[in-house]
Amino acid sequence: MRAMALIAALGVALSGCTTVKVSDSKPPAPPPPDIVAPRPNLQPAQPGPWRITKTEWGKTDEDGFGEFVRRIAESGCDTTISCMQSAANFYHDSDPPSFLFHADCAKWAYMLRAYYASKNGLPFSYVDLITGAGDDLRYTSTSNLALERRDIVDSGTGIDTVSVLNELHDKVWTATYRMDAAAQAPVLQDFYSPKIQPGSIRAGTAIYDINGHVMIVYDVTSDGSILYMDAHPGEFVTHGMYGPQIPQSSAALGGGFKNFRPLKLVDAELRPDGSYVGGRVVLAANDAIADFSLEQYRGNAPDAKESDPNTQFRYNNVPLDLYEYARASMSNGGFAFNPVYELEVTMGSLCRDAKAGTKEADARVKSGFANLYADLSKVSALWVQRDLRVVFHGGSLKQTLADTYAAEERACVYDTPGDGEQVAGNPLDQFVRSSPDTDLQRLIVQIDESAPSAGMRPVGY
Repeated sequence: MRAMALIAALGVALSGCTTVKVSDSKPPAPPPPDIVAPRPNLQPAQPGPWRITKTEWGKTDEDGFGEFVRRIAESGCDTTISCMQSAANFYHDSDPPSFLFHADCAKWAYMLRAYYASKNGLPFSYVDLITGAGDDLRYTSTSNLALERRDIVDSGTGIDTVSVLNELHDKVWTATYRMDAAAQAPVLQDFYSPKIQPGSIRAGTAIYDINGHVMIVYDVTSDGSILYMDAHPGEFVTHGMYGPQIPQSSAALGGGFKNFRPLKLVDAELRPDGSYVGGRVVLAANDAIADFSLEQYRGNAPDAKESDPNTQFRYNNVPLDLYEYARASMSNGGFAFNPVYELEVTMGSLCRDAKAGTKEADARVKSGFANLYADLSKVSALWVQRDLRVVFHGGSLKQTLADTYAAEERACVYDTPGDGEQVAGNPLDQFVRSSPDTDLQRLIVQIDESAPSAGMRPVGY
């Protein structure tokens, strides 16, 4: 994320402001308080089999699913089993005591969706057979294809939720996500590519990293930060923020943002008890989905082409990269760069990747540190110049950044110290000091707050 470009985009939005002479006798009215939309309510579920009482997902259902995901993420639960067996899961009281929820990253998003559907009388369907070229369909150089689907339909005795979740667990994997975003054959895939805009990227949106990982969005903050949680092969759950550590993808491989495709149960029989029996599930085609868009792959330039290697994004006519554009668009142009917040959140995310120790995770850490260094370098210079679009609540940015870095570094320790190299030091050390362009401590020490302009900055901006 190039902070300068984002600040420039915000600057275009601010440049229309002019100085207005205000009467001495009538001070300007204070700005109205921010209006925070109320969070959706969740309705309790009763124990027993899954009964379908609605033929399709409406906006209320989608909002409810997002709220369900958000509550789990915000609880701080750290394994898929503990998340679902604790109060973090709004519906846990309706589950049998022996209920376990085993899931890794790819299965986590699907199983949360199916579980929510079972508690709210909603239909569900998923791709249970795919094909592709290569020995390992998770990492193919070409897109995989969806061959068959399984519709979850009540035969009359109710649906066994645990059985559905077990089968779903065995059928979906990251290869299921690796599909051309425009493809609709042989059968429709489970997800569609949404436009990058408020309301379309939301709690419940999946994010697919083509290196073999899946995350699920649980919140989008007022400054456009897209927050996610993710499960891992060890079934532990972590949290992060969308950024350059998630590589940009071609449309052919289908990486990036994915929303579950709208679906509808048809030809079902409505029973006197209000449940639907039989029928089949029909999914919406791309052109029937209002916010379907290939924007995240093509950019939003007027002449954007899917195959263009120089994908362009523009906000307020300022050129941005994908991550900058997402931040600007999701905040409706209200983005402001808070360097302390960025340092804290990003280092937490990079710490989790550094602990993972995989080749893909290491690549994300290296890229993340390089981008963070570049951003902080530019923004600290703007801070010294009293640029009001850089947000910081405090006196000394230099000292606050140093304290924040030290705290995040202390917090990044191996969870279970073992033998050999694992106890040799902080997992971040090998990355942050690998190059002058990633050494954040050196950068922070060099921030010059002695200039008069820095001392004149009003506290709180």
